[in-house]
Amino acid sequence: MEQIEIVKIVNKVYPLISKDNDCNAKIEYHYNIYERLSGEKGMTGEVCAHAEYDWNTNKIYLYTSRMNSVEDIVRSLIHECVHSTQYKVLFDKYYEVGETYDTHPYEIQARSAEEEWKIYLNEIEY
Repeated sequence: MEQIEIVKIVNKVYPLISKDNDCNAKIEYHYNIYERLSGEKGMTGEVCAHAEYDWNTNKIYLYTSRMNSVEDIVRSLIHECVHSTQYKVLFDKYYEVGETYDTHPYEIQARSAEEEWKIYLNEIEY
């Protein structure tokens, strides 16, 4: 998907997703995490998330290279909004004590919330 299409979809669904999840994070778009962190266009790496929440800046970074469908966009926004309501100290602590992405209680909560993604489809006109 082109970034302009992604932005249009986000503009339609994010106000409702943020309201439903008590999230006031700003959205920032980047091609991938490697470009965002390095500042170098064309930078790549092995693994790239769909999105990421930054507690320090209260931003959701959407990685456009991973946004291939409406479902990807909506699920990513829901997932990161859920993270925005969680406690960063506890989030980090779970990983410190050996939880993995699959077993981390906060990740489980965020993935579970994603399952409601279809309720936002009415907001998107095709």
